This record gives sequence, C-alpha cells and structure tokens, in this order.
Amino acid sequence: RLTRFTVPTRRALISPLRERLLSSIRDFNVAGTGRENHFCMALEEALNNAFYHGNLEISSELKEDGTSAFIDLAREREQLEPWRSRNVYVTELVGLFGLWISIEDDGNGFNVEAAFERCNDPELMLSSGRGLMLMRAYLSFCEYSEGGRRITMVRERNSPLPILED
Repeated sequence: RLTRFTVPTRRALISPLRERLLSSIRDFNVAGTGRENHFCMALEEALNNAFYHGNLEISSELKEDGTSAFIDLAREREQLEPWRSRNVYVTELVGLFGLWISIEDDGNGFNVEAAFERCNDPELMLSSGRGLMLMRAYLSFCEYSEGGRRITMVRERNSPLPILED
C-alpha cells in the first residue's frame, strides 16, 4: 500500500497522523510481537522533529529549562507566518517486506553530521540528539537527506533491530 499525506503544521495533527501510520505496522504485522512500541517511539521522534524543530524552528534547549516555553512558542508560531503555511509531507509504503516512511518538512534543515557528533558526548546531548539515537536504535534503516529536512525510515518485517538485539 502506498499512501502520501500533506499535513499542515498543527500540533493537534501529530497524534492522529502517528496513529494512522502505526496502523500499518499492525495491518501488515511488520514489527512482530512486542516491538510495535519501539517503532512508535522512533516515529514519534521523527514527527515531532518535523513539526517542532523543522517547521516551527523551535530549539530543543527550550525543553530543558523546565518551563512551558517550548509549548508556548509552538502554540504561538503555528498561528503566525511563515510557520503556519508550512507542511509536513509523509510518504508511506507498506507491504509484506515491511514499512518504509519518508517524512519531510518545509523548515531550514539541520547539520546532520554535527547532530550525530553531539550524540557522542553525553554533556552535549542534554538538550538534543536523544531522538536521533533512539531512531537509529529502533529502525532497520534510517537516513537523512535534503539538508536534514527529510528522514527515510525503514522497518523490515520482523527483522532484528540493529543495536538492541543479538
């Protein structure tokens, strides 16, 4: 099954989009017993990155101060230009082989190499990078392109996870 979605940058749409995409792993038994939660976490990270960091251009550092600054800024920006006119584009291909999802945003992208370098230093990973590592751990394949604006995620049907399983 091949499906394409164009989703406006509205935080309220993240959860229904995630649930629709997760239904594919159930419909095609992609994740196997007990592994659906792993893919759910990776998908949640990718969608949040596209909506919050990509299209709304909100830094992860705002989450670390313990206030509502991150959500407050998101609420404000989804009503203002240029952020409100941006979309998230999702292409899903699912079948007996597994699940392939591409998520692209209209933001400015990010330096993928520098982000993964920060993941090597626990001190630098406090405000960002955990989601990148989580996605790598829970997917069969994960690649960024378009200057960090697009992630391609693959979960092969019932394959072992690259980092977490023997």
